[in-house]
Amino acid sequence: MTSAAWLAGVALAGLVVRAIPVALADFPVNDGGLFVAMTRAIEDAGWGLPQTVGWNGSQLPFAYPPLGFYLSGGISSLFGQSLTDVFRWLPLVASALVVPAVFLLGRELLRSELGALVAALAYALTPVSYVWLVQGGGVTRSPGMLLAVLTLWQVVRLVGAPRRRTAIMVGVLAGLTVLLHPGAAIFAAVSSVLIWLFEGRTRASFRGAALSLAIALLIAAPWLVITIGRSGLDTFFDAPSNGPGSTALLAILAGRVTGTATVDPLAIAGLVVAIVWIVRRRFLLPVWFVAATLVSYQYGMVPFGLLIGSAAVALAGQARPAAATVGRVAPAIALGVLGVAFVFEAGASVLAVRDPGAPLHALTAGSREAMAWVDVNLEANAEVAVITDTEWSGDPDSEWFPLLTSRRSVATVQGSEWLGEAVFDAQVTASRTLQGCVRPASVSCVEDWLGEWDAGYVYLPKGPIHGPGGADDCCADLRQLLTDAEAFAPVYDGPGATILAWTAP
Repeated sequence: MTSAAWLAGVALAGLVVRAIPVALADFPVNDGGLFVAMTRAIEDAGWGLPQTVGWNGSQLPFAYPPLGFYLSGGISSLFGQSLTDVFRWLPLVASALVVPAVFLLGRELLRSELGALVAALAYALTPVSYVWLVQGGGVTRSPGMLLAVLTLWQVVRLVGAPRRRTAIMVGVLAGLTVLLHPGAAIFAAVSSVLIWLFEGRTRASFRGAALSLAIALLIAAPWLVITIGRSGLDTFFDAPSNGPGSTALLAILAGRVTGTATVDPLAIAGLVVAIVWIVRRRFLLPVWFVAATLVSYQYGMVPFGLLIGSAAVALAGQARPAAATVGRVAPAIALGVLGVAFVFEAGASVLAVRDPGAPLHALTAGSREAMAWVDVNLEANAEVAVITDTEWSGDPDSEWFPLLTSRRSVATVQGSEWLGEAVFDAQVTASRTLQGCVRPASVSCVEDWLGEWDAGYVYLPKGPIHGPGGADDCCADLRQLLTDAEAFAPVYDGPGATILAWTAP
């Protein structure tokens, strides 16, 4: 088989595992409600850049990189598709395209098609490489990742053979990355610096990098100037990071960095390869792996794949002679172990959608029906406590409630990051405290929370909201206790949710 055929197979494998959660849902996976609101705000502004966006009872500064919203709105208008359909499929397509982009980067950096194919396969099959990209919010994350990897592909070419046209290409791709996603821009910037430091600190490459930076800033300048002029630099610096921080180092050492439900043999193999390369004074990939993972686990999977690819190249080179000596057998055994690790990884990726803790589940049709009832029947200033027994980052009911009901979900975290770190931290605490009322189920816990946050309604979803591997009903015990409590009166009880009005003592 040709390398093109092998790459097609690797890309297909990546597409299949990414398509499973999308195909099992009839709505964008997990999040995206805030981004739909931002896209609509752009459309309502006549495709200009709004100063604010109305969200969950607040006016948020429109400081998020806007290119993904323009792309989504443009596709919706051009092809007559609803935004929710675009938010369902665009992240999948862009995420699948990252796999061949990793191949291009690996072929340039590792100078081996075998290494590039293995790197692309490792990236394609690790669950964390796609979990956050195929969600509704992936309309910015997935294109951002794609452009970041393509930027780095050109950066490697620029460092190896500095040319003006390559520098221009780096600048264009980097500028578009800045306009798509802040995390992707940080990943691209950190990675580019590391590649330059370890692969080619020459005057020519430095001049090329300076030209690239100037072009990138020129492309991003209109948005940066408008946003800073409206909201100031503090808007960017006050927004808290959702990255893993120092816990990423523990995840790397524990073999849990790839997002599988258990300790992952491929993650352990990557750690072993990184240690070997450090001992041999080949620092780029190990340092890059750690640095990218500190930005976010999903970005760490790019140098992780390259680590696995580099190991495959080294082992294949050592095992190629046919003589059955110990020195030749050991690499062959290592390649076999690596193959078994890939089989494990493929299985983990296919089954990831069954993990109740993985944010790969969409808002159910029953929940959407209940929210449509809220939109029509509850008073316009109603404030609702959405209780789902779910961490806020993987809670589609809380994410979509403000958009689908036009009512305030008091504990929803999404969007509060643009109101400053103090507000964000308070919202995270409020959300976790409210969800803690489910286990053990406690009426007094809910009443204390409602009194503190001045909410008058409780929304409790029904059914398996955490996917096929989750419980049949997230909140049955609490629902029964609240229904029986004198201070709570059910106002809606449908197949997707129960909504209760609370009368304060």
